[in-house]
Amino acid sequence: MIPATVERFVDRHGRRIGLALMWSVLALLWIPIAIVTLMSFAADRALAFPPDELTLYWYGEFLRNDSAIEAVVTSVQVSVIATLITVVLATILAYAVAKYEFPGKGVLQLVVTLPIVVPLVVVGVALVLFFGFINVGTGFWSVVVSHVIRTIPFAALIIIPTMLRFDENLEEAAKDLGADELDAFLNVRLPNILPGVVAGGLLAFTISFNEFVYTYFVRDTATETLPIYLWNQIRFEASPEVNVISVVFLLVAIGMIALAIAITNVRRITLQ
Repeated sequence: MIPATVERFVDRHGRRIGLALMWSVLALLWIPIAIVTLMSFAADRALAFPPDELTLYWYGEFLRNDSAIEAVVTSVQVSVIATLITVVLATILAYAVAKYEFPGKGVLQLVVTLPIVVPLVVVGVALVLFFGFINVGTGFWSVVVSHVIRTIPFAALIIIPTMLRFDENLEEAAKDLGADELDAFLNVRLPNILPGVVAGGLLAFTISFNEFVYTYFVRDTATETLPIYLWNQIRFEASPEVNVISVVFLLVAIGMIALAIAITNVRRITLQ
């Protein structure tokens, strides 16, 4: 049994301790990000904290850097293609899991979530061996495929619960009125699960845009995404432009979250 003194202490001070721990965790998460953001405005090339002078010079350098802009464009191209494929596959998977009973259903759901559990380096090596075995090699489309593998579990974990909460009676009523399977899905089920699909797609885009490990293993020399460009900059020349690129990643993540809140019913996704 818990001693009475401990119970009284928890009753009196538990809320304050919980709040203190919560704010400590938030501080550990956000203080380094705040430092990186501040250092992106440092005037000096040397990365010394705190900066002696603040400037927008390095933001201008980033915008004038053709290699950096090309890396951003490549990242966007890969992320958009991978996200579209991911959303389609995750939606089909969620539909099958929610609507049908079939042998291996539980195993299928386990396999889909494996890329979250298995270390990224292990999957990266496996992808290199797989692409070599089927004579595909490395390159842009290998990066896209690897990003799809990376993002499907996250999209599926959002879309599947949304699909399971759908009222099957609505689709059955549509079929009774003459709609076939496809019409019922497109006109009844899809509009109802759309918030979850959009949220899964936005999460998939964010993860794909920031993906480094899979990309590093399966890319060729002509395919340089923004995380790869950042890695090369850190290896060979650590200037404040590195911090600017980090801020770009932060802005993309915040932008995706804001977009998800703006165009989806977050309360509906999380509380139903």
